[in-house]
Amino acid sequence: MSGYDDSAISSFDFHDSMLADRQRTEAFLQAITATVKAGDVVVDIGCGTGVLSMFAAMAGARTVYAIEREPIIDLAREIAETNGLADRIEFIQASSDEVELPELADVVVSETIGSVGLDEGIMTWALDARRRLATPDAAFIPSEVTVRGALVDVPRDFESISRWSDRLLTLDFSALRRIAINNVMWAEISPAAVMSEPSTLIRGVMGDESLDFETVDAFVRKNGTVHGLGVWFTAALAPGITISNAPPNGVPSWDQGLLPVDVPFAVERGDHVSIEVAASYDGSQWDWGVGEQRLSTRDGVLTRHDPGPTPK
Repeated sequence: MSGYDDSAISSFDFHDSMLADRQRTEAFLQAITATVKAGDVVVDIGCGTGVLSMFAAMAGARTVYAIEREPIIDLAREIAETNGLADRIEFIQASSDEVELPELADVVVSETIGSVGLDEGIMTWALDARRRLATPDAAFIPSEVTVRGALVDVPRDFESISRWSDRLLTLDFSALRRIAINNVMWAEISPAAVMSEPSTLIRGVMGDESLDFETVDAFVRKNGTVHGLGVWFTAALAPGITISNAPPNGVPSWDQGLLPVDVPFAVERGDHVSIEVAASYDGSQWDWGVGEQRLSTRDGVLTRHDPGPTPK
């Protein structure tokens, strides 16, 4: 008798949540329809169930190279056949940085956007595609991803950190607090929890070799306690078409992120607090500062994401 393997249902739940997210799916459909021209070659990085590849074929693409390293690609192939689109979509099970294509793409599509924008390695895949898989003037969907954020008052979310300061059945588990405090937490941040005007903290343009970072002097707009930085993304899919998980989150297939402070502190309306966030290019490492407090995933354990190799 074989052991229970929940990988299939976990994969189904993940892709089901994305397909059910109408705002996400319709925004990509609009962007692909506006960008892909008849006869174009399209590369879809991380195609999942193949929905974006099928949108590209419907928009007139001559060939779509749908790249996916997970077994879900077999289901994507079946779905494309069911919808009469398999003749224009070539499914390739591999990581995109391992793929060699017979022709260059006019359009590169990827929905490897994480809850805080960069945390699924989208910049890595885009840069590799720009160098090897796309024409020099290829369009990218998205063309740009920004990480935005603000000071937040989220005592309930912070409770999962503060509880490790107390002994558990006489045992000291404070080492777990160090790990928790130095990692990106996933959260649902309400507009009421946002304490300062949201600002762009990181900007990434698809195909650029570096990220732009901003240090922000945040103006506090109400009294409360700062538990960290709420962070989310805004992605430019095509001219006039964007998608974002900013509070209130209208795209339920994404969470938002919390970059916690070590010691929560009280603020009053009119106060100014310096905030800054930096991330490695592949989105696997994060550093952030709130006032005088500095934290880093290098001091914790990041377990939610395997971005693959950083391009050389």
